[in-house]
Amino acid sequence: MARITLIDVGDEKIELTDREMMFVEHYLSDANRNTAEAARKAGYSAKTARQQGQRLLTNVDIQKYIAFKSKPLLDQLGITQERVLKEFSVIAFTGITEFLDSDYTLKPLSGIDPAKVGAIKDLEKTDTGHNIRLHDKIAALNRLMEILNMADNTKDDPKFNFFNQINNYYGSK
Repeated sequence: MARITLIDVGDEKIELTDREMMFVEHYLSDANRNTAEAARKAGYSAKTARQQGQRLLTNVDIQKYIAFKSKPLLDQLGITQERVLKEFSVIAFTGITEFLDSDYTLKPLSGIDPAKVGAIKDLEKTDTGHNIRLHDKIAALNRLMEILNMADNTKDDPKFNFFNQINNYYGSK
């Protein structure tokens, strides 16, 4: 029988096994957030680690423990849900023309909205001018949809159908 530990996560207490706590520790220490690797390191079978890792992440108590363990670092870094949503929104809704003059040359820095600079993935000076690449707009839109739970709506929901058609169109390119 697995040993269960009662953990105070602020406003409530949750129960996790030692192996579940080890999974969370390995999961949080991995920059890639690899659930299969975290499950293997926590002692789950290598054959089923991928499925176990995904299952563990759906456990409400594990989600609360991850949030509890992550909160001090996120607070220290000033990372909030609002700030993350804002950055995804900048990437999703900033167009390349916001960085170019009418003759397609790069605007001077004073002419660029500082709030939009986060959309730039790469800026390179060349012999003929500058190459500018923006972050992936579709990925940012998809991530915003996930965050807003648009992707989980029922198929009868017009919003779901609209965004699904857009995804299918761009996914086929």
